[in-house]
Amino acid sequence: MRTGLKRWWELGQVARASTRLRRGARPQEAEDARRELAERLLGLRGLPQKVGQVLTLAELGAETPGFGSLAEAPAPLAPEAALAEVSRRLGRPWSEVFRSLDGAGIAASLGQVHRGVLHDGRAVAVKLRHPGIADAVRADLRALGWLAAPLGGWRGKLDLSAYRRELAQMLQEELDYHHEARALTEAGARMADVPGVVVPVPVDALTREDLLVMSWVDGEPIAEARRWSEADRRELSTTLVRLFLQGLFTWGALHADPHPGNYRVIRGPEGRPTLGVLDFGCVKPLPPELPLGLGRLIALLRVPGTEADPRRLLSTWVTLGFTPELLEPMAEVLPAVSRVLLEPFLQDGPFHVARWNLGARLTEALGPHRWNFRAAGPASLLFVLRAFHGLMRHLDVLEAPIAWGALLDESRAPRLPPPPLPPEAHVEGTARYLRVRVTEGAHTRVALTFRADVTAHLEDLLPEDLRPRLAARGLDPVAIAATAVAAGLRPSELFHLDEGERHVRVWLE
Repeated sequence: MRTGLKRWWELGQVARASTRLRRGARPQEAEDARRELAERLLGLRGLPQKVGQVLTLAELGAETPGFGSLAEAPAPLAPEAALAEVSRRLGRPWSEVFRSLDGAGIAASLGQVHRGVLHDGRAVAVKLRHPGIADAVRADLRALGWLAAPLGGWRGKLDLSAYRRELAQMLQEELDYHHEARALTEAGARMADVPGVVVPVPVDALTREDLLVMSWVDGEPIAEARRWSEADRRELSTTLVRLFLQGLFTWGALHADPHPGNYRVIRGPEGRPTLGVLDFGCVKPLPPELPLGLGRLIALLRVPGTEADPRRLLSTWVTLGFTPELLEPMAEVLPAVSRVLLEPFLQDGPFHVARWNLGARLTEALGPHRWNFRAAGPASLLFVLRAFHGLMRHLDVLEAPIAWGALLDESRAPRLPPPPLPPEAHVEGTARYLRVRVTEGAHTRVALTFRADVTAHLEDLLPEDLRPRLAARGLDPVAIAATAVAAGLRPSELFHLDEGERHVRVWLE
């Protein structure tokens, strides 16, 4: 596993290939860039391949997926080297434990999986952590230090270091196979009563921190289910939605690694569709306020014949962890935004993913507030959104829409609406909002709206690289903020900075 400066250089090559892919004007250029990016991500393993596996969701069901190798690929260790590693980690020759063990494995981002048979006849999957992967992950996380200063250096309420911590914590847990074995046992107990689901069973006596032995789950990739009958696809879609909703509202834990390599489909007893759910290294425990807040949002929006109160919606989004200073200025659009985002939970009949058109509709509903909504979200939703995105992609490929209502009731989603926020006090003649806008040429790079009282912390809202340039022009953000507060936060321009095509404007209105 490559570490140190060489790995950092190769991460830079990944960024270069990604830029080529985005800019590829002709189909052949885009295909070449996609192939190069997939090869580089696969070669690096670890966090880069994790990122690449997210890309496989967009290609699920495609005839020639460019990133398909990132879900399942040949193991990097030669067969004899892999068998030697298994023996070393067991502390005895592998043949003393296994009747047979295939040295040629299937690789994932952090480990590789081999098929074996124990001496008692049980077929098992043997998951071997890549040698050196822990050091590589730590190097990758250091390379991602830019996450602590997002949006080109924006600090204060826009500090995304929490996302980096969330990612680091989850990756550290994924590297510990004792942790995954416990997660498998817990998932097996939770899912025992869910029809049409199979989960591997760990063999605890053979599991180590870097070696996991579990029962083998047969089946085909989930994309193969596209060839099944509509009734079978509908049953499989029901299982996927049921697992997501149960995890969200009943169990308080989500399987948050939904890339295609972690699912298998097979005909179970009596030919019924069965879903095998694999790889429980990435299970996201949910804080109690998350399912409670989401359940309340759904309850507020499902009241027939009435428009949800923006203040109640605002209060509920805040319980989910959204930053009130960023969310309050866009309260009036929250009903429309909430209905678009939560449409699968609200629709009475079958929900058609292909008709959702989420991106365009959400952009329209947010209007000029899209920056605020993006910046206001908490890091705790990172893996929840990942699980939701995976669910939507799998449902889209299966093309068998189902209604979510009965499954939502089955999962016991909370329905108690929250109390409204207290009325906002406003003094006539004072500004309501502090606005920050950065443009380059004809493009808006940042457009944020805060409550006016945030002006007192103006310095913390500015990019670090902007402060010396302001100082060179005799502009002091601390003094500007103090003057504006002393004047009663009257509508006015606080400052502007023009540097070629880049324009920064900050004002009260």
